[in-house]
Amino acid sequence: MSAKKIRVALFGFGRMSQAVARYLLRDTSVKLVLVASRSNGERIGRDIGDILGIPTTGLTVKGYDQLAQLMVTTRPNIVIDFTNPEAGLANLKTAAKFGAHLIVGTTGYTKFQTEALRSIANMYEVSLVMAPNLSIGINMLMDSAKKMASILSGFDIEIIEEHHRHKKDAPSGTAIRLARLIAENVGINPDKGLIFGRQGNKTAKGREIAIHAIRGGGTIGVHKIVFISENERLEIKHESLNRNAFTDCLRQVIEYVHVHPPGIYTVEEILGLEAPTPRTRIAKMDVS
Repeated sequence: MSAKKIRVALFGFGRMSQAVARYLLRDTSVKLVLVASRSNGERIGRDIGDILGIPTTGLTVKGYDQLAQLMVTTRPNIVIDFTNPEAGLANLKTAAKFGAHLIVGTTGYTKFQTEALRSIANMYEVSLVMAPNLSIGINMLMDSAKKMASILSGFDIEIIEEHHRHKKDAPSGTAIRLARLIAENVGINPDKGLIFGRQGNKTAKGREIAIHAIRGGGTIGVHKIVFISENERLEIKHESLNRNAFTDCLRQVIEYVHVHPPGIYTVEEILGLEAPTPRTRIAKMDVS
């Protein structure tokens, strides 16, 4: 008897979601049951095969205004979100109400919005994975950067990230995450010691990490960390060659969330790069 397929919904249908949709349509262990987007968007009602340039799939893009009904009729086990924090909070709360686990690939969430998502997951007893970068290589870069920073704590540290011209947030969520991880490992306050770019006629005020953003062309994503002392320089870099770089990691995240009990998980822990966090219920907050 064949294993039951994992039913997956996609929220948002931009560049990243389209790459994920191509993967989900090929993966025999999952079934893409829903693609939802802005109710007034130009893709509403179109077959996703037509959008992706492949044969028709019978699955059309639906609007968020029908989301509650769609969750009932399609019954996804997992929702993968690539929208924005404002739309994401409302839509993911609706999904959680119907028991869907949440994988959030969107960047730009504030601390308050992240806590609101955690509270939603806790309230409806579903899993939540905040995954601003679904790349095995990037997560390896983060793990390596933490270890290197603890040894190179006396070095100056700068981070440079590059993305395509259409990316809305700068610096990237991944670059900020890298900077915060490094800061915590070298004794820099991540809330005060991170700066975005450099300008003006001034020198550094104590220890700090600067993040520089480049936007241009169709660059998928490049993240580089530079460690510099008076005597030597060390750089580590990750580059995504195409958006398929994210699907290998996503497959592992989907499988992990599907078979583990509800909880708040990180990609690092799913990949085995850090020890599992003890599962504790978090305090509920008003997310109405």
